[in-house]
Amino acid sequence: MKKFFTLFACIAAVLFVLPAEAVQLPNYAQGGNLSTTLQSKGKAITDVISMVVAILAIIGILIGAGYFGVGNGDRGKQWVVGGVVALIIAGSVYGIAAIAI
Repeated sequence: MKKFFTLFACIAAVLFVLPAEAVQLPNYAQGGNLSTTLQSKGKAITDVISMVVAILAIIGILIGAGYFGVGNGDRGKQWVVGGVVALIIAGSVYGIAAIAI
């Protein structure tokens, strides 16, 4: 009985909560340009990924500087090198995406 109620609630939510007018086709299905839509979404995704990697790289460099500050040079070097490599990767991804898109 509990499974039936759950199934009924899901079906009712789909049928009654979303009226047919609220469901819209994507822009390219209404005569828009699919290529432009995909390029803008691809650029937005690339920008977000590059930003996240760059922020994590800067945090890694700061953690490495903290390790250097407390006297643990080997561990600090690992974090700083990892952060610099991540910054290089983020810059490369952004550059390649700017050329490709």
